[in-house]
Amino acid sequence: MDSFLQEVATFKKSWPNVEHIDLVFTDINATPRGKRIPIESLEKLSKGVALPLSTISLDTKGNVVETAGLGEDLGEPDHLCFPITNTLIPTSNPSVGQILLTMTDDNISTPHPLLARTIVENMLDELKERGQYPVIAMELEFYLIDKKRGPNGELQTAVNPSKNIRETETEVYHLDGLDDYAEFLQELNSLAVIQKLNTSGALSESAPGQFEINFNHSENVLKACDDIIFAKRLIRQIANKHGFDATFMAKPFHDQAGSGQHVHISLLNANGRNLFSNLDGSSSELFYQTISAMLAQARGTMALLCPNVNSYRRFIPGAYVPTTANWGENHRGVALRVPISDAKNRRIEHRIAGADVNPYLLVATVLGGVLSSPNYLASQCPPSLNEPAQHLPTRMPEALTALDSSELPEQFSRDFIDLYLACKRSELADFERVVTPLEIDWMLHSA
Repeated sequence: MDSFLQEVATFKKSWPNVEHIDLVFTDINATPRGKRIPIESLEKLSKGVALPLSTISLDTKGNVVETAGLGEDLGEPDHLCFPITNTLIPTSNPSVGQILLTMTDDNISTPHPLLARTIVENMLDELKERGQYPVIAMELEFYLIDKKRGPNGELQTAVNPSKNIRETETEVYHLDGLDDYAEFLQELNSLAVIQKLNTSGALSESAPGQFEINFNHSENVLKACDDIIFAKRLIRQIANKHGFDATFMAKPFHDQAGSGQHVHISLLNANGRNLFSNLDGSSSELFYQTISAMLAQARGTMALLCPNVNSYRRFIPGAYVPTTANWGENHRGVALRVPISDAKNRRIEHRIAGADVNPYLLVATVLGGVLSSPNYLASQCPPSLNEPAQHLPTRMPEALTALDSSELPEQFSRDFIDLYLACKRSELADFERVVTPLEIDWMLHSA
């Protein structure tokens, strides 16, 4: 832990006004959990900090899902958590810093296998053994919304801070919209630089108050996932400071565009050559094998990419959201898009997940396709925009059933799948027990 102590010393020197540190641990939903400690105690993290194992299996409300088997059945055991290297950074609060933790297994020497981050780490190790090095770039969409709810408790789009009106019209890539929210975006971008998040700018998206943050291509795949955790936290903090709420719900408004999280992936060898391209610049067999694997696994991984009931409300016709396991070149209506690119930057854009996805599970799903590619032939890849293509599950119960019976790469252990299914089935059951206002409006006198 000498490197960690050096990291602490450098941080304290760079940020002398920081008084507290947030210890950030992500559960199965990638929701930040943890505790706040005085900075004087930071060095003690080298010996680990104890958190309950059941923290992995918290639902979206922050409750332990007992059917997952990590709580009372085991006696609520603690496991030691240790800091992740190079994640000690400031927050939007000048007096508070933050650091990511990972939980260890019983023997303390290895990350816990039920952590989504560990799955990604193990996949990267296996790819490295093959001489393959993925490069990824993320795109994250979100809404700024009004803190005040509507008369019936519904969400409301943000009041434009420059025009002082609540916008309702869609203006794709509206540059003036960026100027209207300039103060928010300027503070967000400047703090993202301070936090060393690998962002490349923001643009106005398809709906009022909707934005997309793009991240640069990176060979540091784990950091790219970590950056999403920090970026979401930062966006929420800055939004609150400017009088907004920020939401990463996949579909916060029924009549506006949903929010997605896309990931671009290419694959390099040890010399930096793109393995998705042949030496003559054409697409390689590995490229088509990878597409074949991703398409074959798409149905089974849908529940990992779309973790909530609300996630599936994005999947409506004509919304540039895929409903079948298909692919296409320079086409935004497909599950796997091949952007305009040359031999050097040939890549696949995975477009299924919503903004509410756990970024580690999103990347693990994509890497799972790469790992499985040797099991497929290039000739198995269907033609671009192939019809009919396999339909994706567009309801949560169907997606959970598909995940339960799917054959995913071995890095998704059966223990992890069972844990995930237990958590999500519990959440679905809680949701389905609620009587909604719409049911009452429709059926009070007509049933």
